[in-house]
Amino acid sequence: MIDFMVIGLPRSGTTWAANWLCTERTHCVHDPLYRLHYSEWDKSVLPGKQVGVSCTGIWQWPEWLNAHPAKKVILHRDLAEVNASLDAIGFPACDDSGPAKLAKINGLHLPHEALFDASLAAVIHSHLIGDGSFDAERHAELCLIEMQPNFHGLTVGKEVTRRLLDEVMQMVKGEC
Repeated sequence: MIDFMVIGLPRSGTTWAANWLCTERTHCVHDPLYRLHYSEWDKSVLPGKQVGVSCTGIWQWPEWLNAHPAKKVILHRDLAEVNASLDAIGFPACDDSGPAKLAKINGLHLPHEALFDASLAAVIHSHLIGDGSFDAERHAELCLIEMQPNFHGLTVGKEVTRRLLDEVMQMVKGEC
């Protein structure tokens, strides 16, 4: 069962958050939608660990997210900044509906920069993990590292992404 989620538009710190939230007590998967349909996420079980996801695509399904019991942090970044960052790495712009869909998700809403502020990161950690184990030294060290997903080496489950794209297209057409 997924215990916690970090949700944001692309280029909003989710890769960094997934790394930060992988510890000896927690495991956080980054962008599992590339390999696993969201309806299958709760099959992820690691005995003795809290399991989470940090995802840049799940915002497309705010109703599903609101029905899911996981604790959630929703990261907000200005859409123009998101799109400029996507353009810089050769990716297409993010859908204009992203910020409105993020706003519909129940959880702790913060600017993406909160990840890198120790006092706000402690709040995020407490909200998601809830065990008082925030490691300020580890957090400070990770703040010195720029992390990027390995897009070229990314394994994509084509059947999963096709299924997700079909769902998004149905939503756009008003069929869901």
